[in-house]
Amino acid sequence: MNATELNTTELENLKESLLQQKSSILNKTHEFKEEQSSMSNVADEAEAASLDISNNISIHLHERDRVALFAIERALGKIADGTYGQCESCGEIIGARRLQARPFTALCIECMEEQESTSNLFQ
Repeated sequence: MNATELNTTELENLKESLLQQKSSILNKTHEFKEEQSSMSNVADEAEAASLDISNNISIHLHERDRVALFAIERALGKIADGTYGQCESCGEIIGARRLQARPFTALCIECMEEQESTSNLFQ
């Protein structure tokens, strides 16, 4: 039994969206690796500083994509085993609108808000 309140067509559309996002991230990863391997020596300090800043931004974006890829893989696994749409914290059904807005979410709105408010206490 599927945990989600989505119908079969909506679930298939979300699965396709997840697969497209996965493909996009994997393509960006390939481009990132090519960019990293093609870095060359620079002529002056200003160019080196600019290149360093650009590289740091690329690394940050690559890391964010890597985390998203992990979440996408988990969501695809949940679709396969029939637990997609079930909150990992409270076990309740995640609303269809939330899943459509963020297909690889693992938490319902209430649990996400609780997690965010708890993490803000420690900052």
